[in-house]
Amino acid sequence: MASPIRTLVSLSLLALSPVVAVSPGATTTTSGGNALLDLPLLHLGDIVYEGAFRLPDDTFGISSLNYSQGPIAYDGSSHSILIVGHTYQQAIAEFAVPPLVVSTTLSDLEMATAPLQTFATLLDRTTGGNPDELDRISGMALVDLPSHGTVLLANAYEYYDAPADNSETTAVLRSPGDLAGSEVVGFHTFDGGAGHTSGWISPVPTEWQAELGGSYITGQSSGIPIIGRLSVGPSAFVFDPSAFVADGPVNVPTTPLLDFSLDHPLHTDLMNDSRENDLWTHISRAIYGLIVPGTSTYATFGYSGGHESGVCYKCVQTGGDGSECGGYCPRDASDYALYYWLWDMQDLVAAKNGEMEPYDIRPYEYGELPALFPSTELGGGSFDPATGLLYLTYQRADREQGTYSNPPVVAAYSFQAVSGLDEPVPSEAVIRNVPNPLERSTSIEYSVATPNAHVLLEVFDSGGRLVRTLVDRSQSQGRHAVSWSRRDASGSALPAGVHHLRLSVDGESTYHKMIALE
Repeated sequence: MASPIRTLVSLSLLALSPVVAVSPGATTTTSGGNALLDLPLLHLGDIVYEGAFRLPDDTFGISSLNYSQGPIAYDGSSHSILIVGHTYQQAIAEFAVPPLVVSTTLSDLEMATAPLQTFATLLDRTTGGNPDELDRISGMALVDLPSHGTVLLANAYEYYDAPADNSETTAVLRSPGDLAGSEVVGFHTFDGGAGHTSGWISPVPTEWQAELGGSYITGQSSGIPIIGRLSVGPSAFVFDPSAFVADGPVNVPTTPLLDFSLDHPLHTDLMNDSRENDLWTHISRAIYGLIVPGTSTYATFGYSGGHESGVCYKCVQTGGDGSECGGYCPRDASDYALYYWLWDMQDLVAAKNGEMEPYDIRPYEYGELPALFPSTELGGGSFDPATGLLYLTYQRADREQGTYSNPPVVAAYSFQAVSGLDEPVPSEAVIRNVPNPLERSTSIEYSVATPNAHVLLEVFDSGGRLVRTLVDRSQSQGRHAVSWSRRDASGSALPAGVHHLRLSVDGESTYHKMIALE
């Protein structure tokens, strides 16, 4: 008998632990005729997992994706990604994006084929040399420049800049379709300090460009050596990329929107000696940030640690391998997590206008980002405005291709500017569950569009077998919710994996996927 479950390509991704709302420094602005003031704030429940794909561990030319650095740039014209390979070579290759599969099981995912362009280095080819000895690529974006067409902007930094005297930040690869042969102009210098502007690059949505005075954002954060040179929290600097048309290295003006320092950190207790710091520690790091189109949110993603056990320096960790860690690390070896921080754009505009300091801003929401694959670090991100998809790399997440293999997994997400169930009752049935992915239990929220309708809410396992009926009765028009403890009709706990909900209202069915974690 054919399974009654049809495949869906999205699911709401919500927190596994309570979301933390920060009140100090997080302001609210009321509408005063400016349409930007009416844009909604994004929440974790509005982030939708659209699927993922794998990358091969083979060596292609001079490098491979094992121990990958992680930054990526999505190319919408060829539906491909440029990605930085092994940390040692810092080389870039181009891979076609295979079909996305909504699953957290590696073997379910499609594998990318051999690269469209094999690995080629960039840092050793700049026209102005590399006087700052930059040795890590930290962010990339494909940008259209007047009279030059599409170029690849690549930010870079020196991993161990002991004197904290680096100033250069950015190289321009003039012909991204010829990674190995293209001219590479640079290094250019972003105003604002290399340790604050040398990370991710993301497009500014059209609706925000006039207000901010630029079409791209660059940012950086601490989480690498020599903290005094870095933004001790995620930063955001807006810029106009037209400056990069120059044939030689130039200074590129920026406007600070969000920025921190060791004197003005996002949180002062970086060692978390108090055990009360769940915001930012010595081992927190943001790897990508973007203004989410259709919202008033600057969203930053990365990883963090030491929030439960505290942070130590060159110590022997509880639950570790018995060796001393190489620098800052959590006291408990398991005290790591993917993390997110969401910022109100009205605060960033206030900082741009001189109404508040960029270091006085605090996120309105932050916390643990549910990990879909076995990884505690993200390596890079890229946003495609045409499709609304955000691509993030899960570092060293694929260990199933060989004993020493660990290429990243690339996951894609979309954004719901406003959660459907927060709006007026829709004309058709809507369903979601919170949290999703789930550990032990979840709340299933759904709407009924017609009065006195017969509602049937059922849970199916990954094989399409009915395992639990949660609702089977007439219900009133409006919103409803029911809790589910991840157990079938016999009371047995369902295993980790993908499970399915079917909501039938007067015989019309709507389907939804749930992911249960180990």
